[in-house]
Amino acid sequence: MKKELINSTIYQVYVRNFTNEGTFNALSEKLDYIKDLGIDILYLLPISPIGEVGRKGDLGSPYSISDYSKINPELGTLEDFKSLIEATHAHKMKIMIDIVFNHTSRDSFILKHHPSWMYHNKEGNFANKVGDWTDVYDLDTGNPKTISYLIKILEYYISLGVDGFRFDVASYINKAFFIKLNKVMSKKYPNIILLAESAFPNYATYFRSLGFNALSDSELTIYGFDMLYQYSSITEMYKYLETKEIRHLDLYKEALKLENILLPNNALRIRGLENHDQKRIYEYTHDFTIMKNLAAYQVFMKGPMFIYNGLETKADHLENLFTKDTMNLEIDEMWFNFIKLLINFKKEEFNQKLLTSNLLDTTNETLAFKNNYEDGSIAFGIFSLTGKEETITYKDLIDGTYIDYLTNKEFIITNNSISTSEPLFLFKK
Repeated sequence: MKKELINSTIYQVYVRNFTNEGTFNALSEKLDYIKDLGIDILYLLPISPIGEVGRKGDLGSPYSISDYSKINPELGTLEDFKSLIEATHAHKMKIMIDIVFNHTSRDSFILKHHPSWMYHNKEGNFANKVGDWTDVYDLDTGNPKTISYLIKILEYYISLGVDGFRFDVASYINKAFFIKLNKVMSKKYPNIILLAESAFPNYATYFRSLGFNALSDSELTIYGFDMLYQYSSITEMYKYLETKEIRHLDLYKEALKLENILLPNNALRIRGLENHDQKRIYEYTHDFTIMKNLAAYQVFMKGPMFIYNGLETKADHLENLFTKDTMNLEIDEMWFNFIKLLINFKKEEFNQKLLTSNLLDTTNETLAFKNNYEDGSIAFGIFSLTGKEETITYKDLIDGTYIDYLTNKEFIITNNSISTSEPLFLFKK
């Protein structure tokens, strides 16, 4: 784990939909805005050309790549991308790109020129292991020739100045690839950031039921990933937000406890409810107080803050992945400033010394965490998910006077109890 990541913030951008132009150059013009938010790492969805065969929507999925070594001309030229890298670095930010090595488009360069590098089903045909991905075929990522080629692709982007990679559906890629990748990265590129989209448990279980291997989160950590998605726990939170059934929140709490002990203590998970695959929190609730609690509890937990472009503007829908659907950057000042406050909190030096975020046992629609720091200090995060004042009582809530980081107001815990509707980041006075 790269320790500087623990209190960083990642900003995910879908270049096509981030601006009216949908280009690298237009994104470059927004770097002042992104830097002003407090972002440390700019992360782009895939930037390579999109396949034509089986294309979804009129523009296709950026995850159906025809040639890893090329730049999607809809986004700009190679020189435009290089300029974006340089401009990002000039703004004191790192840049990370999405890598899609589980599959390619159905008219890809590899399929045409190296068909033996593709996955073949029992009948000997090109295929993909997930049935509804009708625009892609899977790669054989256990093939040594495939592995060598894909690592050269990564080295090419590193040579351009790319600082890190997010691996799409990393759990489905052959472990032989990651074992080789880890050797190369640890020896030649130790500072490159690696983020794994680890699988939802139900998807991984289904994948294994078909006779395929799905790598566990612990395996991905062993193979050198600095950060993982929090999909091992978050499913039940999404179900709770959809149904408002407390049983799902209770299951989420149990999953969070398991999440803490299933990986080494230095392993990191990115923290954020939104991404290009998941609904906006505004779609679950239009209640400003609930939204604040949902955003804040993620930031309080150990792990880098993760923002999908538009969280800061209270985006009201998940942009379409397969067509032009420009994001609205119109700012709601109150919400925008709250998100900036959360980013500032994540940047605080004490968060780099955060050891653990332990979930406390609560029985109502609340979440409560106890953060433990290297110097022995603690902090409590208190979050009501109803938008109404809730009382939290738990033996580990230590009586005393505290200052809330978010409001700079004084709060008192008495009889191991505190009541609030607003999110609280409580530090001992």
